[in-house]
Amino acid sequence: MNAIKQPLLRATAVALAAAACGLAHAAELPAGTVISAANIDQVKNDTFEGHTIASLLTEKMEWRIRNNGMQIPLAKSKEIPLDPKWVKASQANAGKTKINAESCQVDGWEAGQPFPDIDMKDPAAAEKVIWNWHLGQLTGDIASAPFFTQVLIDGAKGVHAEPVAEFTRYAMKGRLSGDGAVEGDGSERGRQLLFFKSPSDMKGLGTFTIMYDNAKVPDVWAYIPAVRRVRRLSGGAWMDPVGSSDQLQDDLEVFNARPCWYAGYKMLEKRWVLAVANSKTPLWNRNGKSFAEKYPVLEDKAPFWNMNNNGYEPREVYVIEATTPSEHPYSKKILYVDAKYPRIYYGEAYNRKGEFWKMMEFHSYPAKGEDGFIDIRTAAGAVIDFQRNHATVSLVDSTTWKTNQPGKSAKDFTLQTLQAAGR
Repeated sequence: MNAIKQPLLRATAVALAAAACGLAHAAELPAGTVISAANIDQVKNDTFEGHTIASLLTEKMEWRIRNNGMQIPLAKSKEIPLDPKWVKASQANAGKTKINAESCQVDGWEAGQPFPDIDMKDPAAAEKVIWNWHLGQLTGDIASAPFFTQVLIDGAKGVHAEPVAEFTRYAMKGRLSGDGAVEGDGSERGRQLLFFKSPSDMKGLGTFTIMYDNAKVPDVWAYIPAVRRVRRLSGGAWMDPVGSSDQLQDDLEVFNARPCWYAGYKMLEKRWVLAVANSKTPLWNRNGKSFAEKYPVLEDKAPFWNMNNNGYEPREVYVIEATTPSEHPYSKKILYVDAKYPRIYYGEAYNRKGEFWKMMEFHSYPAKGEDGFIDIRTAAGAVIDFQRNHATVSLVDSTTWKTNQPGKSAKDFTLQTLQAAGR
């Protein structure tokens, strides 16, 4: 017996010594440390703000670091300020709201996030987080980006197109400014206006969308400047590609569907990841001459789409598996949603064979609107199609962004507005 026990004891001692050695060499990394393929194996067991680097990287993030040129500069985490009006409206929903699967609505919701307290043991926890995202985003009643670009990138050759557009989203329900939470008859959730400003062959092309607060799919109209005509798009447009980009309508801000249109949701875990929640700005300079001046967040080398020049901080997130309807191009999405307020940092899309297809990464920052409302704005977003080695990186001219402009109403965001902009 002793002959058997002695080797086992020696092996155990060696293992414990090795573990202790590893712990002894682990260190707390300083902000500014850049995680890359060159050092990932050396720093994986080190910590940042008390979390090991290994635990802060998702499987796909680590894969991108090792194989796709992604680098992660560590940034000290900062508390995200939440607007008091939004906090008050959200807290008022506690114990009052309920998902109505039959009507595809949240009963009892008026404004803010409908489910302020998420219980991980609740079977509906994942779906409630998605409803919080859908109805409770901190974007203000009017969010307008007069200039943003969708940079189209070939992973081998670099940028090959840079269409410039204007985007506005107007809330019809859940309003936190003005006379009440609802404008209109209550059927509309919001309106969306998008039109291109350049290049010349795209100038004037745009869409006007009415989104509803029920199961009805959005009404979408497209203006075609070449024929000066409006065309109504099909009801399934939310699953269609956006022009020649790598994203679907459903990929805007990672997840852009009415929650009930998906087949179901599963809460996988609650964990910490490295994400950009206090982005540098601006990340796109329209008048920049060189690549570095124009796209300060990107690297001018293959694959060109990595947003390596920003600061990534630890954020606690819900990890949710969202199962798509059968007609959707994807079989599922994996979403990484901030646990403190509705914001999605990463999304992974899988094809109908269950193979990894795309990764979405969005960077955001808090700011104050025209009326002092504290909103969360997108600085940049990448949708990367690894199967065709191509990406669409959306970059916003943050110097022109406006939230809650005074004197605006639903009458300023109509189909006629789109037609006038296109002419």
